[in-house]
Amino acid sequence: MLIIRNIKLKKDDRDELKKKIGQIIRKDDFSYQIYRKSIDARKGISFVYQVLVDVNLPEKVVKKNKDIDYYEEEDFILKEVDKDKTVTIVGTGPAGLFCGYLLLKYGARVRIIERGSEISKREEDIERFLKTGELDENSNVQFGEGGAGTFSDGKLTARTKDPRVRQVLQTFVDNGANEDIMYEAKPHIGTDILRTVIVNMRRAMIEMGGEFIFDSKFDDLEIVDGHCSYMKVGDEKYESDAYVLALGNSSRDTFYMLKDKIFMANKPFAVGFRIEHPQKMIDFSQYHTEDPSLPAASYQLSYSEKNKRGVYTFCMCPGGYVINASSERERLCVNGMSYHKRDGENANSALVCGIDESLYGENLLDGIKFQEGIEERAFKLGGSSYLAPVQRVGDYLAGKKTEKLGEIRPTARPGYVLADLNSIYPAYINENIKKALIELDKKLKGFAMEDALLTGVETRTSSPVRLNRDDLLRSQGIDNLYVIGEGSGYSGGIVSSAIDGLKAAESILTGRVRKY
Repeated sequence: MLIIRNIKLKKDDRDELKKKIGQIIRKDDFSYQIYRKSIDARKGISFVYQVLVDVNLPEKVVKKNKDIDYYEEEDFILKEVDKDKTVTIVGTGPAGLFCGYLLLKYGARVRIIERGSEISKREEDIERFLKTGELDENSNVQFGEGGAGTFSDGKLTARTKDPRVRQVLQTFVDNGANEDIMYEAKPHIGTDILRTVIVNMRRAMIEMGGEFIFDSKFDDLEIVDGHCSYMKVGDEKYESDAYVLALGNSSRDTFYMLKDKIFMANKPFAVGFRIEHPQKMIDFSQYHTEDPSLPAASYQLSYSEKNKRGVYTFCMCPGGYVINASSERERLCVNGMSYHKRDGENANSALVCGIDESLYGENLLDGIKFQEGIEERAFKLGGSSYLAPVQRVGDYLAGKKTEKLGEIRPTARPGYVLADLNSIYPAYINENIKKALIELDKKLKGFAMEDALLTGVETRTSSPVRLNRDDLLRSQGIDNLYVIGEGSGYSGGIVSSAIDGLKAAESILTGRVRKY
């Protein structure tokens, strides 16, 4: 098998692609598959491919062409597996699901506990909240089957070069995701399709013998002499050989419970707003053309000054919507989401400033308390009714309340209130975000346009704590308790959390984690 890189075409045309491959390898009879596809807009639009070709070429031909190399598919099969394991997992986000999926594949007996509801009921709970303001603190955008990412964009980008990325993507495809996620440079599923994929994964896991327990909050655990002996849910005690905490980064009440039971520490995170622009403006800024056949464009921007924590964009949702992501009463936060087609009028992204103990305090869980205070202010600024406070960028920079909207209409659900967002954060954060807006406009023209909208507040970017763990992903000093996923402070996003779950399963099954 060969991999051929840097094949450039002016159109996304499969016939032309095969013709180009044939010219490179000088053969007519071959099979191929796309390994990676991206768009290069630096000098006009080019589609850039990497392809896997099942063909034999003389070694001297391969060595002569810098864009051709040998490719060997990674073998993800585990060897010397201890199948006789019982495992209790807390959390059905990507970390918990992928951990359980791999464990079940090798014959382990797995029970997964989830404080929230399965997707069908979760959808009803979220829709009711967005219509009436009636919040279920256990079944919402943050909690429930699939985790917080289920009601986001379903982005599958990952900075890691870990080959397990393809294992994660293939699992999604096996359960109903489109095959293009295997090769798109910036793959995404979309919240609408992701919900079906997650349900399919659950059904497959049940067929393999897995047990799901929804609407059941993990309350406590017993640790004696460095060993977890049981987990408690209400009056029920669950005993297993191994236990996995695959918590989300919003599991604040659980962090409070765990702080005297396991080792954890504060960690840096980021807070800020959602920013909305016309998607057409983003498309033109990125592609320099108005071609409706091109996918909705995205961006990733950052700005930093010496000795200061940077400001950056995060979780960008092309053609998306801003959604109320609150999970606690009288506290308000927002997130972005988009459907598979990404055909909404606005683009949105988090625009956040990094913070650490120097700002929020050095006592354990001070970061959580800082988040809670910010969300309480946002709730009051929105009229104490879960309406999101919104401000024009021009007014935010000028330090005055927005009285009237411009050309961009907010997408925030269940609704919004015009406000002055300067009153929410400490001056340090506002100053950095304002500087960043001006500087980022130089990188993406129109980013600081006066009518662009800021919606408050984005506080759940990553976990405010890190649950200390060893190289086998076990909680520090505890031989059978594994801490993984976003809540552990070691991963962020769907794919990296899923990989964390796979690593934990490897550790439980084989006593080691493969390094690539």
